[in-house]
Amino acid sequence: MSIKITIVVLIVLVTTILSLFAIHLSKHGEFKGVYGNQPKHHQHQDLSLHSLVFIVDLNGNGNFTTVQKAIDAVPDFSLSRALIIINAGIYREKVIVSEKKTNILMQGRGYQRTIIEWNDTAHSSGGNPNSYTFAIFAANFVASNISFKNSAPEPEPGAEGAQAVAVRIDGDQVAFYSCGFYGFQDTLLDNTGRHYFKNCFIQGSIDFIFGKGLSLYQDCVIRSIAKQSKADITGFITAQGRESEGERSGFSFLDCNIDGSGKVLLGRAWRGFATVVFSQSYMSSVISSEGWGDWENVTRDKTVTFGEHRCYGEGANYKERVAYGKQLTDSEASSYTDISYIDGDQWLNGTTPPELNSFEELEEYDLISSY
Repeated sequence: MSIKITIVVLIVLVTTILSLFAIHLSKHGEFKGVYGNQPKHHQHQDLSLHSLVFIVDLNGNGNFTTVQKAIDAVPDFSLSRALIIINAGIYREKVIVSEKKTNILMQGRGYQRTIIEWNDTAHSSGGNPNSYTFAIFAANFVASNISFKNSAPEPEPGAEGAQAVAVRIDGDQVAFYSCGFYGFQDTLLDNTGRHYFKNCFIQGSIDFIFGKGLSLYQDCVIRSIAKQSKADITGFITAQGRESEGERSGFSFLDCNIDGSGKVLLGRAWRGFATVVFSQSYMSSVISSEGWGDWENVTRDKTVTFGEHRCYGEGANYKERVAYGKQLTDSEASSYTDISYIDGDQWLNGTTPPELNSFEELEEYDLISSY
């Protein structure tokens, strides 16, 4: 009996030592970090509140040179937040945050300086949902100060298989702060789950915000790069996919700015119960006077929810709007203009990324995170 006990003790000791060793491997082992306390709910989190910190740097001045390797190094189903800091550069890679990689916060060095880019299309990847540059399947993911770009060429009108997704979001409780999304057709696949976009820049031409997520876009710039044409409509901002009255799905835009080129609709009904509301947002003349489309299916006119509330600018003139596009009262709009629309009062607190005020601050923290 005593021999068996001794063997068990030895196994436990070896397992513990190996686990600790894996956490504190050197840079050459491509796995280093520090486990600490659970992150607290602060308006701006402190670096030291994250259980694990990785640095990604193209020039080798960090733990990894690719974003994917940093994500893969995060423990599966982590209950505490891991911070991945991505230094400035253009990272040409197709990245997946798998369902197992929960509780990741990715922080870049500014969305115009930190770019993740790939160039798949629906044709090259075996289907539009697979054409993404960056895909999120995990819950509790946050990104800040990063751009996601699909650099596939602009498709010709009517071209098949040319759709190119920059970001696909299938995870629940996902938030983006000061991020950029760049593409042409189908830029942002807001597919499923509850999502929040704050101070983001989203660019595209056709259906460039689409899916059936339940999402709030606040203080974002929505830029059409649709071609100028003699045709009445050259692009669409949203293609929302809500399929039934009981389904919790919809896009709400609050205090956003819509500009760009072409002549575009605010949205068209990808599915029968499509739900999109713009509130207190600026609309330039890029918005066509009819405002909305039913995907040439008049049966959807009675079931869609296409709303505008206190919007302004030349494109906000609603005198020629389609009959199924509604001007909402304050009371009608109230449920769409609060974070409770996405249950944000339950999960958004604590997602705001830490402030990296200087490289000196980061270098000082590196001394802690790499011992």
